[in-house]
Amino acid sequence: MRTSAVEAPMKEQHNVLDAYKVTLARMSGLTAEQGDRTQAMKFGELESKLDQGRLTVAFCGHFSAGKSTLVNALCGAQLLPSSPIPTSANVVTIMNGEPAAEMVFHHREGQASPVRQIAVDDLHHFAVDGEGVAAIQVSYPIPLLGDGMAIVDTPGVDSTDGAHRAATESALHLADVVCYVTDYNHVQSEVNFRFLRSLTRWGKPTYLIVNQIDKHREEQLKFADFQSSLEQALVSWDIDVAATIYLSLREKEHPLSQWGELQQLLQSLQALNVPLMTRSAERSALYLAEQFRETLHQRNEQRRDAILERLGEEEASTIRVKHEQLVAQLTDADNAGIASRERLRVELDRLLSNANITPSDTRDKAQKVLEAMQSSFKVGWLSNAAKTEAERERRLQELAADFNSQITAHLTGHIQELLRKEAKASIDAEGTIRAKVEEQRLEQSLEQAFDLVTADWLKMNVKTGAGAEGQATLHYASEISNGLKALYRKIALQWFDQLEAGRKSEREGYIVTLRDQLAQLEQRVEAAKELELLEQEEFDAEASLVALLPERDVESVLKLPTTAKLDVDEFSQAKLSTQVVTEGDSQKLKSDVPAVAAGKDTSASLGASQEAASLLDQAATILEQLSALHSMAESLKIKAERFKQKRFTIALFGAFSAGKSSFANALVGQSVLPVSPNPTTAAINRILAPIGDEKSGTARITMKSRDAFLADVSHSLRRLGFEQSDILGCGQDLMKLLALQDQRSADEVHPRGRPHLAFLKAALKGWTEYGSMLGQQFVVEEAEYRRYAAEELASCFVAEIDLYIDCPLTRSGAVLVDTPGADSINARHTGVAFEYIKNADAVLFVTYYNHAFTEADREFLNQLGSVKDVFELDKMFFIINASDLASSHEELLAVQQHVGTQLQKHGIRNPRLYPVSSLLGLQAKQQEDQAAIEAAGMSAFEQAFSIFADEELGGLAVAAAHKELKHIDHLLESWLQSANADAASREAKAARLQAKAKQWAERSQLLPSAAVQPLLQEVNEQQYHLRQRVKFRFNEHFNTAFHPSVLQDDGRDLKKLLVACHADLERSIGEDILQELRAAGLRLEGTMNQMLSHMISGWIEGESSALEGFSPEMEQRASLEMPLLSPFEDGVKANSKLLWSSFRSPKHFFEKEGKASLKDQLEVSLYQRLDVQLAEMKDAWRETAASTLQQSLTSASHALAEQLSTFAVSLSEALLKPGDELKLAKLKAEWANVVK
Repeated sequence: MRTSAVEAPMKEQHNVLDAYKVTLARMSGLTAEQGDRTQAMKFGELESKLDQGRLTVAFCGHFSAGKSTLVNALCGAQLLPSSPIPTSANVVTIMNGEPAAEMVFHHREGQASPVRQIAVDDLHHFAVDGEGVAAIQVSYPIPLLGDGMAIVDTPGVDSTDGAHRAATESALHLADVVCYVTDYNHVQSEVNFRFLRSLTRWGKPTYLIVNQIDKHREEQLKFADFQSSLEQALVSWDIDVAATIYLSLREKEHPLSQWGELQQLLQSLQALNVPLMTRSAERSALYLAEQFRETLHQRNEQRRDAILERLGEEEASTIRVKHEQLVAQLTDADNAGIASRERLRVELDRLLSNANITPSDTRDKAQKVLEAMQSSFKVGWLSNAAKTEAERERRLQELAADFNSQITAHLTGHIQELLRKEAKASIDAEGTIRAKVEEQRLEQSLEQAFDLVTADWLKMNVKTGAGAEGQATLHYASEISNGLKALYRKIALQWFDQLEAGRKSEREGYIVTLRDQLAQLEQRVEAAKELELLEQEEFDAEASLVALLPERDVESVLKLPTTAKLDVDEFSQAKLSTQVVTEGDSQKLKSDVPAVAAGKDTSASLGASQEAASLLDQAATILEQLSALHSMAESLKIKAERFKQKRFTIALFGAFSAGKSSFANALVGQSVLPVSPNPTTAAINRILAPIGDEKSGTARITMKSRDAFLADVSHSLRRLGFEQSDILGCGQDLMKLLALQDQRSADEVHPRGRPHLAFLKAALKGWTEYGSMLGQQFVVEEAEYRRYAAEELASCFVAEIDLYIDCPLTRSGAVLVDTPGADSINARHTGVAFEYIKNADAVLFVTYYNHAFTEADREFLNQLGSVKDVFELDKMFFIINASDLASSHEELLAVQQHVGTQLQKHGIRNPRLYPVSSLLGLQAKQQEDQAAIEAAGMSAFEQAFSIFADEELGGLAVAAAHKELKHIDHLLESWLQSANADAASREAKAARLQAKAKQWAERSQLLPSAAVQPLLQEVNEQQYHLRQRVKFRFNEHFNTAFHPSVLQDDGRDLKKLLVACHADLERSIGEDILQELRAAGLRLEGTMNQMLSHMISGWIEGESSALEGFSPEMEQRASLEMPLLSPFEDGVKANSKLLWSSFRSPKHFFEKEGKASLKDQLEVSLYQRLDVQLAEMKDAWRETAASTLQQSLTSASHALAEQLSTFAVSLSEALLKPGDELKLAKLKAEWANVVK
């Protein structure tokens, strides 16, 4: 065994490197001979790379994590385009040298890849061209790289562009070291962990770089806790990194930034360039050898398909087991009689040998028989032959009776039971043979088979001349015992032989059947052997390539350079304190948000409801002057009180770490919600003014009910692949349900199911402390509140939290709602979120500047866009948080344009879009720095929001109050006109109105069926269109569920992962359907209310002349609650055979037709199942819509009838008392001042 490459002298290391060059050349040649040009080219690229002798460090990461910015910083020049929106579209390799660049274009089949020289200054243009340009190579004076290192920039691993992902993955086989870059606020993103885990397949040394560490705030989260959380997450995902490096490219001297350590690390890696390149070449060669096997696998596809057709649907291993079982069954059937008889004989011999049927009492009687059989035996003194013979007979009979009792007790029953069991065992073992001998006949034959001994038999066994002494007696007892046992053995075996002869012919039929099955199966066994040979050929081909690699020392360990773990205690609190807004920041954060006139702050503008309440109170005071109008005045007071108590709900939405909680803190002006780069908000958090005796800073915690918690646990278990039967089998026992998670390892779970596994683990761990608190509600202080809000062990049991904060915003009646991330795992959160979208006065969607529009963002915005036009007002605001990350004003504008474009794609046109820095905004408010508040973007948003709240939303409240007052003004005018009429005319008018009220109360009962049809037709259309929209997004759902990073041949059970992918596909389509159904229900509600309004308006307009001046108050909007379905919870399991037959291997699935084939089949089968559920639900929707319309119309007509009746009574009362007309005229004059 050779010396370790790490410890060997430099010359030997280069010898090893040279050996790998030769080997790679041979591998390239062999794969080319086999027709695999792709792998041959890659082996050749590896050889060329080793020949150049440069260590290659690849920088990967999600888009906008700062890869290109980091590469530029390392190069000391702005070589690459960098932006918060996706830019790099291809692989760029950079090395030290004179300024030069060349582009390699995508080659056509059979042609060499074209190459073109370009100027370094033009890189920004070509680096974003992923369609035409395959790769770019750049040389530039970069002292850090020296002559022995090259760095590679790659597109974002989470880019939605397939070419971007392919470019990144294609670069990995040439990389010796991988640096994975993520930003501080998204370090625990699933995308990051999924890609990091995929790197283990390559076996390349990986360093995790956490960029933007300057975003860390020690007062919000201890750095030690942040480190610990990250380390635990890496362990839970089974990710091994050589080191974690923290950077701030904005503040390289930041106390937590390891910029110098990174540069030192790169230099240390250069010192190990030969062993690193050697190991990398080996790992890449092993991977390419595996890919070569995959190529052969694809090439053998037709042969394999033919074999599989002969093999049938079952797997080869299953067929082999069946074959072995059939052979065993046939052997047993052939030898059934012989084996059974031998088994019986052995048991019979054991039984007979152990049975003592001549105990001492029996021997005594036998001795008396022997004495009687002596010639000298006489009875009495006088010889009497008759008496002597009688005595002999008596003694023989006595012995026979005793001997038979011994036989019965120790032999007969046991032998019969043995025969009975043997017969039944034989019948049961043969399976298809049924008992030919009925139970009664079996028992009868057994009873008749074993006769008892007679006196003659005993006498016959006395030998001539036998004496009567003790030895003779023992000999005689032995003779009759052995004789009887031999007889019973013979009888038993003869009985079994007769039984066996009777069923032998039937067993022959069974044997023939077995032989026929075996003959058919043997053809499939041959196919299985052929398949195994084919697969063995492919593995042998891979092994032959691997065998070419130089022998390596399995005990050698390459000690990778690392960095010292950061210890935040080394730094003073002052160094980690919040940053201040600088003049540069102010200039940089300016955007093209339209300016708004300075006015009241947000909190002051929320007083429109109070203005409306004041108007109604003034009006009520005037009306109270006339006794007949007291009821109307009381009604106004009640409505005024509603306006006074009305809360203004502002709902915050966005993915985790978008900065919702941080933005809420900035709005409030206090750091009240926990802020962390890790997912924190697990429950609904509401910030509102203290109620009653509650103090500011306290929180009311509402724990989930037991049923709600059970629903969440069951939902997460289903996401882990558990069947409904598994869950129902645990009943209501939550501990049993939580313990089910132990049956799933992280490797078996789809990546999007891992948060559910984490939730269940937290719930199990926290159950002892918090399980007993389910269903409770209690108030806690601020410090304890943070535990319930952010620590998963506690927060997973929490339903919602009301945080009482006294500040200008909450004092105005505003309630700020911080929802869980759009990517929340809890089943109920999507429904709760929709209710907030529907009922909130304002919706604020927050996206992160450096990572706008995650998958969760897109799903939520699809939902938002679908209902936007239903609302009376455009109540949506879109916040680009962390705008302080912008490197320039131009970059900020580019991000705004990108976000606006994405919003339009999701049906949201002309959005109110505001870039802000909530971090700097909060700090500025705490320091009361108005210029800094403006620089952070908070002023622009708050002033625009103030106008919305005051003029648009507040205007609705004031308009409603004015409408009410005008309604009363119309009534007063009508009464004044009637004041001059005589009493009889007034009474007649009142009577007519009362009759009309009664007619209206009955009118709704006669709603014609034709009146409902437009609503029912709308139900049909809504369901048709929602199905079409969801089906249109099927490709997106499928590609996300069956993702290459999930289905890797890395040792995990791919069949289980395929089932997990299928479950994830069902889940994502199901959630999409539910979102669409909720949106459709909201649109139907709008349609129904329009129909109600038109119907009632038609009644009033059609009979305006008969209403005698009556002007009704229309009822508030009616609610339509539609039933929802549970998509795909129909008990149908995933067809694992279909999944595997389409998949076969990652290469077949993703590079051949496997993926397309499975997609087409699943699209058909899933939507067939969904159509059944939708058809059933459509009937329920039609019934619900029709009944709700009828009930709403009935309620509205009764309300109108009551108003009309009250109007008639008031009209009579107001004009019957002398002098009331004068009071009414005076009141009308005062009233004019209110409604002017």
